[in-house]
Amino acid sequence: QHYSFTLSECFGHSSFIFVAASYLTQDFLELRIMAVLGSTSMLFFTYFHPHGRVLWLPLKWNVLFIAINSYRIGKVLYDRYMAGLVSDELKGFREEHLNVVDIVDYYKLMRIAKEEVYEEGDLVLGQGYPNPNIRIVLEGELQVLRDGTLTYVLEKGNFVSESGLHAGLLLRGGIESCGSIVVGRPFDPTGSQNGNKKQPNDTQINNIRKKNRVRCLRWDRGELVELLEDDKALRNALQAALSWDIVRKLKMQRHMLTAGRVKDPAAWTQKREDQGISRYASILQNMLQHTEECQDMSEMLTKYRMIHHIDDRDHERALAECGWTEEEFRLGKKRQVVEDEEEEELESAQWRRVKRYSSKVVRSLLQ
Repeated sequence: QHYSFTLSECFGHSSFIFVAASYLTQDFLELRIMAVLGSTSMLFFTYFHPHGRVLWLPLKWNVLFIAINSYRIGKVLYDRYMAGLVSDELKGFREEHLNVVDIVDYYKLMRIAKEEVYEEGDLVLGQGYPNPNIRIVLEGELQVLRDGTLTYVLEKGNFVSESGLHAGLLLRGGIESCGSIVVGRPFDPTGSQNGNKKQPNDTQINNIRKKNRVRCLRWDRGELVELLEDDKALRNALQAALSWDIVRKLKMQRHMLTAGRVKDPAAWTQKREDQGISRYASILQNMLQHTEECQDMSEMLTKYRMIHHIDDRDHERALAECGWTEEEFRLGKKRQVVEDEEEEELESAQWRRVKRYSSKVVRSLLQ
């Protein structure tokens, strides 16, 4: 028995082979390239069809698929090219502190970031002031003070004022700072700043004389949230990086105790607890300014409370600082608003009764 096999059929089979192969790959670029090759093969098959008739319907659809996938391939290649133009310093910073973030996603973050430089003695952020920014430390050390008491320090790679972003809270606008952030003097391990007469060695003298210069990258919170909402992969990667950052900060606080940077551990612990409640109250205050989004973020808020051990008593205390009660928070509106709505409903019900009674009177007169 004789079997014929045309070149057109070869393209048809190749098309389905490329489609099958695309299902096996996990790389986004490879998948798009295989999709283009599959659609191109099908293009030839539908134009040079074995039956001698051009299949215009699938041909036109495959032309559209090729255009869409070619655009996505070009965008990926362009983004990778632009990511390669990031400075060597920032590339090294990513490898050291943000290696969970893909290089292209990292470029997207750097594209909307602005660099800041602070000298020793500068105030970065004052306690109680609204802060619309998120920062990360590139160089130097920042000190965080609560009512003038040092609670923790921020070193290279630490995020500043993320305010629940690690738990998935995508908050916009300003969030009240729960502490002051300053560029303090470098820590003196010899204790000479506290009156200790122990003589430091040459290396320690050089470290003490070196000024504390801080460089940060700053993002506008609203702009960063918009980027994260549009890119789920970047959002997940950044949340992972922020979670590791929380662990680093906890380790740094323990190091402060062993290094002698905490004079009164009991008072220091109390200030840290007050700072945690104040931070949570600031997050709630921001959420309560956008009550329509509170329900959408309730799951993330519960996650934040679990991470930071915010119990019901602390939750009610934070709500009280915002001027809300637990019942009002569950309803998503202030009591006055609820009472006004109930009065409006009562008035409308009374008005309906009056209208029905008036209608009956008019009908009886007409009869």
